[in-house]
Amino acid sequence: MKYLFTINLIIFCLLDTYSQDKKDFKISGGFSAGGELYDVSGIPERRSPYSYNVNGYVVFSYKDFSLPVSASYRDAQFSYDYTFNRFGITPTYKWIKLHLGWSNLNFSPYTYSGRPFYGIGIELTPGIFYFGAMAGKIRNPLAIRDTLVYGSSLVPSYDRKLKGIKVGLRKAKNKLELMAVKIEDDPESFEYPDDYTQTYGYQVLTPKENICIGLNGAITLFKRLDIYANTGVSAFTADRNDSLLITYGSEVPSFIKGIFQANTSSRITLAGDGGANFRFKGHKIGFKYRRVDPFYATLATNYFQNDLEQYTFILGTQFWKRKVRLDGQLGIEHNNLTKLRTNTTDRIIGNLNANINFSEKLQTSLQYSNFQTESVNEILQLNDTLRFVSSSNNYGLYTNYLIKKDSRQLTFNLFINYNTVRDQSEFEQIGDVNIFSAGLAHGYTFEENDLSLFPSINYNQYNYRGISQVRYGGGIKINKKFFDKRLSLSLGTNLFTNKYDGLNDGWSSNFALNTVFKVGRKSSLALNNTFRIQNSTVNRSFREVRSVLRYNHRF
Repeated sequence: MKYLFTINLIIFCLLDTYSQDKKDFKISGGFSAGGELYDVSGIPERRSPYSYNVNGYVVFSYKDFSLPVSASYRDAQFSYDYTFNRFGITPTYKWIKLHLGWSNLNFSPYTYSGRPFYGIGIELTPGIFYFGAMAGKIRNPLAIRDTLVYGSSLVPSYDRKLKGIKVGLRKAKNKLELMAVKIEDDPESFEYPDDYTQTYGYQVLTPKENICIGLNGAITLFKRLDIYANTGVSAFTADRNDSLLITYGSEVPSFIKGIFQANTSSRITLAGDGGANFRFKGHKIGFKYRRVDPFYATLATNYFQNDLEQYTFILGTQFWKRKVRLDGQLGIEHNNLTKLRTNTTDRIIGNLNANINFSEKLQTSLQYSNFQTESVNEILQLNDTLRFVSSSNNYGLYTNYLIKKDSRQLTFNLFINYNTVRDQSEFEQIGDVNIFSAGLAHGYTFEENDLSLFPSINYNQYNYRGISQVRYGGGIKINKKFFDKRLSLSLGTNLFTNKYDGLNDGWSSNFALNTVFKVGRKSSLALNNTFRIQNSTVNRSFREVRSVLRYNHRF
């Protein structure tokens, strides 16, 4: 209500100003509303049977002042999705910006990386100075646990509070920033029955607390040398209710205890990266160092690949009159930074991207990359038998060929991709996985008839645990415009044959019919329909229908 009162007051003042000086006052925005119908047979529902959503934004501006207002609402009851509504405004005057309602800020990748929050925030950017602060709540997503005994279920969650501050100096590419973020679950916001512990596990249901401190810096020397660093320290408590507190020594300042009281479930970890790049005549060479401590995590960022240390050399160059561009990284990586694992993995990491422009008609891109991923089942423990460690290599070839004559256009798009995943766990868990994909798309465009045709063929093969799955087939998509381009019609269909270990495993098909009608110069009405059929002898057969209607208007 306080936000709504503030908005009405501001709008009243703006409208009063509008009556006095119409030239400097502007209003722009947009509105969309739509609904969806969904039905499936043969498998459990994956979406709501029906839902609707409304989104809108309006921007009031007067000279150096602007007031964006945005709102969204989505209803998905009787179903498997969730209902939400979001409302936010970000009034701006010169170097002052306020965040009210739903908004987001971006501190750093190791502290708070732009996840939406609900509350209030401010950003001040006078000259080279920067100040940002926020307070509110962030979404604590419902976790999904899928077990053989209890099946799939949603795990309830606590209200998650957020506070943060960031100060710094910025000028062109140079910056120095210091930030601090505190996130904590409210233990009083949710109580769970005793049997939940047996169902979900104790640590899944505990209220958590997290304090992150980060320091970022960058400087450019001699207009060619860029030096940068991003760091983060995370103090993470997995269970705020743990009564076994850690006693601080006399060397720790007394105010620390008031900010963060550690217990036996707490841990403090470090993460960061830094490096330098030197640019000259279209070329680049550089070096980057990255380290993420084991179990590094924050409550305001996404998943981190942790327990790694990387040294990487960077190279970018071009030649053949800029028709060939090469960008790549090559380095070494190792894990087991705390020496608590039973083994250590050292390996070479790298990626390469080569873009070749043979002519205006023909372009080719070659790509290679390898990386490491980790995931842990249930409670984190220093036990290698619970871990899944994999090394992945990805190879890609992408080629585009274009022929254009008068009002007709002919295109060819070829892609080949090969991906390997090697299970490097001490005890094999998923085994090695090999994935091969290839496809060719062909396009005809007849501009005088407002008609386009896109036939395509695809082949996919998956090999894992001694099992081979193959899917191949093709499809076609047709686009046509009518009534002086006011009505756009798109029809697409494809058919694939599936094989499982060399045996026929049925077929699958998709049909799509999409229409867009321009009601006016700034309004449109769209209807999208999809129909999917899966006939299988190994997996479950099903039929799935989805229809979405949406109206858009901008002003």
